[in-house]
Amino acid sequence: MVGLELDLKEIRKSGKMAFFIAIAGIGLPFLGGVGIASLIHETMSVGAKFGPLVVFMGVPLSITAFPVLVRIMAELKLLSTDLAKIVIPAAAINDVCAWILLAIGVAISGPSGRPATPVYVLLWGAGFVLFMIFVVKRIMEKLAYRVTGREDLSEIYVCVTMMGVLLSAFTTDLIGIHPLFGAFVFGLIIPNDGPFAQMLIEKIEDFVTVLMLPLFFASSGLKTNLGSINSGRTVGYLVLLVFTAAVGKISGTVLVALSMKLQLQEAFAFGFLMNTKGLVELIVLNIGKDLGIFDDQTFAVLVLMCLLLMFFTTPAVKALYKPARDPVPYTHRKLEGVKKDQLRILICVHGTRSIPAILNLVEACKVASKRKPLKLFAMHMVELTERTSSIMTLSRATKQDGKKLSSSMNNIDNILVAFEAYGRIAKVPVRLLSVVSELDNIHYDVWKAAAEKRATIILVPYSFYQKDDGSIENLNPEFRAVGQRVMQNAPCSVGVLVDRGLWGEDQLIETTIPHKVAVLFFGGADDREALAFGLKLAEHPNVTLWVLRFVLQQELGSCHVLNLDELPNEEEERLDDDTLASVKPFRVDENPERSTGQSIYYEEHMYRSSVESVLAIARSGDFSLLLVGKGHTKIGFRPTLERQPESSDLGLVGDALASACGDIKASVLVIQQHNSPSSHKNSVSDHQQSI
Repeated sequence: MVGLELDLKEIRKSGKMAFFIAIAGIGLPFLGGVGIASLIHETMSVGAKFGPLVVFMGVPLSITAFPVLVRIMAELKLLSTDLAKIVIPAAAINDVCAWILLAIGVAISGPSGRPATPVYVLLWGAGFVLFMIFVVKRIMEKLAYRVTGREDLSEIYVCVTMMGVLLSAFTTDLIGIHPLFGAFVFGLIIPNDGPFAQMLIEKIEDFVTVLMLPLFFASSGLKTNLGSINSGRTVGYLVLLVFTAAVGKISGTVLVALSMKLQLQEAFAFGFLMNTKGLVELIVLNIGKDLGIFDDQTFAVLVLMCLLLMFFTTPAVKALYKPARDPVPYTHRKLEGVKKDQLRILICVHGTRSIPAILNLVEACKVASKRKPLKLFAMHMVELTERTSSIMTLSRATKQDGKKLSSSMNNIDNILVAFEAYGRIAKVPVRLLSVVSELDNIHYDVWKAAAEKRATIILVPYSFYQKDDGSIENLNPEFRAVGQRVMQNAPCSVGVLVDRGLWGEDQLIETTIPHKVAVLFFGGADDREALAFGLKLAEHPNVTLWVLRFVLQQELGSCHVLNLDELPNEEEERLDDDTLASVKPFRVDENPERSTGQSIYYEEHMYRSSVESVLAIARSGDFSLLLVGKGHTKIGFRPTLERQPESSDLGLVGDALASACGDIKASVLVIQQHNSPSSHKNSVSDHQQSI
């Protein structure tokens, strides 16, 4: 699995600079390890051969743990920075060097006392590597090609691969090199530029990471006898090892980084990252212990050294390296009042189900942006986990960010493929993005992308699916919280799409079937933003917009009124009237002769209960899409019959439409305007008054 994570093509593309950085980072601590090995050989590991002791001592001191480094950078969100473009290739070269040194160390530590034996072992090992690269790799490429285009990996391919792993491990063990080296080389030759490697990891990683890896760490812990560190001399060796590894690795890397004209803080962050220790070092130490090169005392000291250096990496990088994340300033962060500026939409999806409905929104908006063509940014949100496949997805997304999809992505990320296909057919410029992050922090990546791309509105699907019988299935409740967090303090307006199927059933780009869209207008900044978005949809020839203004009938009975905006009601009502002035001429009851052939209609509805009124409209089946703002200036509701608004994620009306079951088929788009009062609140205000 470590071999599968490494990409030989990317290592070759990294150039000479990454190679020099890797060698500089290895050289100084390895030389220091030679000196410490001579001291330990005389005092602690007396029975060990000096040559193997030097190699097995130098590798943990000088090598970077590539898998651990990638995970640390992923958690710190550094994989998309300029620093990562230097660190990742250098760390990958370090990892390859570690396995080569491991093979050399095992070869020279054999039981045979003949000096020619290690040479024969290394020659056979070199022949094995060449055979794997020029023969077995071609076979695996043909095998990987057969997987192209498939959604799952057949059991026969997994069996063939596992047999190859076992045969490679058996061969290197027969040669005199450790079996792990053969398994690593086999993983290294599997092509990474297709779906085969990731599918393979998804098949085996649960067994490896859930069962075998914890057992390996438990075994390492059982072998580590901390009680053997019982003297000042042993503690002194531990301090010396930590100091030599840290100073040698960091200083060598910092010198090269400064020569590349990096800033001092970045150079030191570079050094600490390259000093990351982890799994590979523990593998080397365990092999050295099994071969009798380390005694209990030496093994315990080296394990503690690796753990201490690994613990220092994350806090040191956090303190030293803080990449500039201030986005380019821009002014058009909402739709209201913006008529001639280019419409820039950021779509964030985590599944394929909502894509047809979202693309219909984009297609309808495309007509309104003829002078300045619409700009579309499609982002695939993926949860970052400890799984290797998640890390590989993140690395691949980082490499492909902003570029056209290559063949390596065409069969891995079907979501982005769908958006690229739409861009080609509809002739809409599409920028493809991917973000892999923890769900608790993924909204920060969405905010950052929206600010960097100067998005006018963010469209996020609601984690929701309505079955044919009308029941609701939550696809991924955790992503629902992501949409809610995106709404809070977003750098532009946000729309959350609750797709019930009717709006996305027929694609606007392929059909002339008309769609009726309704804007449910109660008043407030968010409703005005919903109306502005609806007016853009109305420019499409297949879309008819109905603006339904709801006027509260306070005299008809007892109800509660929520005041949700910080501005005085008079000011908000004036803004609402100014916004509605453009659609009031299309009032249906005043102009019956204009009731046909137009694209915009305006009606006023008197209501006592907002939820009952909008649910009645939704159940009528007249509309395929309902637009509503998240917050409102004031709104009437019945607290004894309706859900308390404090618990709603999409506002009182939006949440009622999203959670309603039954025969409702209309999709719902809940819109929040940039810097509206609802964007700074987790729930609606509890400021109420009785009427």
